[in-house]
Amino acid sequence: MALTLVLSLCGCIEDKSPPDEYKNGRSQLAVNGAANGSILIASIFPRTPIIAEGGSIALTAVVTDGAGKILESTLAEPVSISWSSSNPSIASVNEKGGLFGWKLGSATITAVARKGANVSARYNIVAYVAKRNALDVAELFFNPMQAYIDMNVERVFRLSAVDYAGAPASLSEGRIKLETNNENVLITPQEINLTATGDAVEIRIKGLQKGFSFITPYYELASADGSETVRITGTPLVVQVKDSVETSLPPKTGFDGGGDLSIAVGEEAGGYKTIYASHYDKTAKGLLLSEFYSSWDHKTLGGGENTEVDAGRSNAIALSPFDLNRNLPMIVALKGKRVTLYYQRSRGGGWFETQISPTDVIDANRSYPTERVIDISAFRPPEDSSLPPLVNIAYYDSAQSRVCVVSYTSPTTQSAAAKCLATEAPPHSVSVAHNNGTGEPRMVYGARKYSYIAADGNETNVSEALYYVARQSGDLYREQIPIDGNAAHASIALDRNNKPMAALREGAYVRVYSREAEEATFKWARDPISGFDPVQGEIASVAFAVDGYNEPRLAFASNTGSGVKIRYARKPPFRNLGSRWSIDDPGQNIAGDQGASSAITLDSANRAHLVYGVANKKWFNYWAEPNFFDYRNYPIAFYSGADLISR
Repeated sequence: MALTLVLSLCGCIEDKSPPDEYKNGRSQLAVNGAANGSILIASIFPRTPIIAEGGSIALTAVVTDGAGKILESTLAEPVSISWSSSNPSIASVNEKGGLFGWKLGSATITAVARKGANVSARYNIVAYVAKRNALDVAELFFNPMQAYIDMNVERVFRLSAVDYAGAPASLSEGRIKLETNNENVLITPQEINLTATGDAVEIRIKGLQKGFSFITPYYELASADGSETVRITGTPLVVQVKDSVETSLPPKTGFDGGGDLSIAVGEEAGGYKTIYASHYDKTAKGLLLSEFYSSWDHKTLGGGENTEVDAGRSNAIALSPFDLNRNLPMIVALKGKRVTLYYQRSRGGGWFETQISPTDVIDANRSYPTERVIDISAFRPPEDSSLPPLVNIAYYDSAQSRVCVVSYTSPTTQSAAAKCLATEAPPHSVSVAHNNGTGEPRMVYGARKYSYIAADGNETNVSEALYYVARQSGDLYREQIPIDGNAAHASIALDRNNKPMAALREGAYVRVYSREAEEATFKWARDPISGFDPVQGEIASVAFAVDGYNEPRLAFASNTGSGVKIRYARKPPFRNLGSRWSIDDPGQNIAGDQGASSAITLDSANRAHLVYGVANKKWFNYWAEPNFFDYRNYPIAFYSGADLISR
């Protein structure tokens, strides 16, 4: 039988002045929610959640300082929230703000925000649990669930649902209502009577005023006789209305850049950041560096010793580990047929080079519009560590049909000979990362389906494959990652526990693989970015990173039939049921070789930074993810054996 909930607030609520973003939808603070020191919790969204028995939603807290400024959490100044429930047998809450309903009733949910050792604030809400059998919908959520909106621009969002097993639930009956906490946005429609079967409904949201808005969905279903109505709350959509969400970069006159993009973020004391992007000039066949500190500056690599760059294709960028103060960029690229490292000795100084490959290894006449067969990863040990800084470089040696890894302990001297593994088929991509505890390189490479005539005159067929490579005790070891085929654009990243993860295009999907321990052996678990997400179409590039909470982030170009788009995908930290991803479309329609190039990196606050090519501009655009109230304890990195190959 359906349950009708009558909600009321007791006199224990005291109104406080919220920040400007919330003045049109005033939040209420509990008496014990007053600021201690310089922070307070302005609100928790949704404010009065109703969840189905067996269902879940995500809670989001907004922490401000005494002046109402929204606080962000960084490694230098972390802000964290701990969650608790007065009655976890009715409604429990996890460390990420995931609220779970277990049985009929209510519970007080408490959030305690902390900044440093002695500054904290507390906030209470009441959560209600409705009968499970009354609804087929266990959870409502938006895709994307966090996004920018331009002023006076309308965006389309998809509202989806899942059942109690985490499978898609059809929104075919009942009603959807949408509420916003202020007047910064216009929602169309605000109410939807569900009559047609479908897995998702589309909501249009227009930006009216600058600031943050929380759009909360509600699902209502009447009983068979119409006498009662059950309402459950969905996870709110968070949007930030801005003047412009995309930085369009003016091209450097006379150049044709934006291809083979790579990105890095240098951070300095006080939180200042420098964005570095390396890319390829198709016309001059040269290497370009674009950097942003207070404004964008674009330059060719030149002015040092012997630094004439005549190629630059398949380049990759990292920050030098040899200078702890200046975060200088290091770029590995093709010069003619050889892999070459370019570096600076001082900010704004000339460029110097070190040849990585002693012989010609790559055909300089071959085009690499969407392939990366060179990569670089820089390991900067903690200041109190006895380990040396390392630069790991991986590349494909086509002359000898092998993939190689070489490590440097200085930008000028090769400390060890390249270690290589033979590969029968040429790779479509080579990607390298490093163990966070030791600096040891880890690599993935994807091999094409390949046929050749063997020495005995018979045709030999090589199946398409994806390989993971680790260096242990100076030697390289390899294991195969099981894939379905038709793969490209493989990329590797390690989480804070040094668990390897790989992302790639596999058929019509982007997929992420992670190496999971199962007793004494390892297996690769696959996580497809599919299900409730928009159609991905033809995948033209994949760029991959893992944040400080061990959650993957991706940037990829896809052609859905209406032009190539850049998409940004992440696993939101507070998703509860199933294996869902949030996908945003930060980029305009793009096309061509440059448009197929994309790169992603994360800063110390776990904020994603993207660059992607725009063919009709012959250049690239830059996009940074908004920081949406992600207050969690930063995990402590520790060495794990999960990246070692079992034999």
